[in-house]
Amino acid sequence: MKKLIQLFNEIHLIIEKHEYIRKEKGDNYNLFKVINMTSDETRVHSAMIADLLNPNGQHQMKDVFLKLFIERLNGQTDHIVSFTCDNAKVECEKYIGPKTDTDGGRLDIYLTDGINHIVIENKIYATDQENQLLRYHNFLKRCSKNKNDTLLLYLSLDGEVHDIDKTTGGEEITFFTISYADFILNWLTDCRHKAIDKSLIREGIAHYLNLIKILTHQMDKEKNELINLIKSNPKYISCISQYKDAIREVEISLQIDFWSQLEAVIEEKGYEVIKESFSDYKYALDNHEDYIRRYYENNNKYQSLEFKLKTIGDDYQLMYAVQVDWRTYSGVILRDKEGKTVRLSIAKEIQNKEIQKVINEINKIIEDFHNDNRYHSSDSWLLWEYTHPTINFRNLNDGDSQRHLSRMKETIESISKDIIENINMILKE
Repeated sequence: MKKLIQLFNEIHLIIEKHEYIRKEKGDNYNLFKVINMTSDETRVHSAMIADLLNPNGQHQMKDVFLKLFIERLNGQTDHIVSFTCDNAKVECEKYIGPKTDTDGGRLDIYLTDGINHIVIENKIYATDQENQLLRYHNFLKRCSKNKNDTLLLYLSLDGEVHDIDKTTGGEEITFFTISYADFILNWLTDCRHKAIDKSLIREGIAHYLNLIKILTHQMDKEKNELINLIKSNPKYISCISQYKDAIREVEISLQIDFWSQLEAVIEEKGYEVIKESFSDYKYALDNHEDYIRRYYENNNKYQSLEFKLKTIGDDYQLMYAVQVDWRTYSGVILRDKEGKTVRLSIAKEIQNKEIQKVINEINKIIEDFHNDNRYHSSDSWLLWEYTHPTINFRNLNDGDSQRHLSRMKETIESISKDIIENINMILKE
């Protein structure tokens, strides 16, 4: 135990030292962090990448950055893209029709030169939506019968697909994965070199490059010093498993505290949390199932707290849930009398005025807040949004997740207040 405590102390000293260096050099000043938009996929990451790729982007450097992107793409995938860059059109959040099980939705980034078509699905911490890649794959099939003229890319921090069966609908579709940690980081480095004599563009790219390094844990000097601290001390190497176990137990304890305090506040407001798991519901604090430990040890996810808003007729219940995949989110679910989730596509067909009134109200909320990209729907959720604040339990370095957990009471109050406001909007109370 003494060795473990000493290791923690030395790690803390290294972190403090590098924090001091960053302050002295001004490296902590990042425009995206200042405006609290480090992981906003639409308004930050998709918008930034799309503008750099756009020959008519605000950078006014024509197709320089797009050519670098295509060159790197051809070097890292098996799909060779013959793209006429100077004729390219780039759209962010392109609408491709009403969302169904197999078609429609919005493309994060869409590129075309009139013949070739590229779709980029951009994932920072958002959950994969049902059939999302399948819908985009079907869109590309309609764009061209020649599969060599189309390319579907899945961009995530580490180049991994979070839930491949969910996003492909279990279908065999062709797509390629690229990562922020490697592909985007290196592409941005190339872009910055090309903009060396254009100071504002260069510094804008530098801020974004710095943000990507933060999100993908690539602040090299600090990381290397921590690695060398452990590697150069046999006594610390012998503590690695204990160190990992200690961190894991802290993470588990923090998440238990989060759900426990949130449950208490929800019940104080007069709602009764369902405290028994069933096939479609993983009660976060289920001691028998131990979902929170399994979240870290077995990649279990979707544990939640759920409570009833109202009973509709004899067959349905309108529920509100707070759930976690990577980040925490909350929203409205419709369940049948057996407790099974009623899919949105099915709910729309139910001949019940009260259900249709709720769906219409939710559609209005989504439309009213469209510019903020705040509210969403999926086949499982009539409505969902990230909690305010949202916590990334998979990566506490994301945004201010650590700070939010260190101020647990304040965080829970904010989330619960937001939940009540959502309920009032939906039920018009």
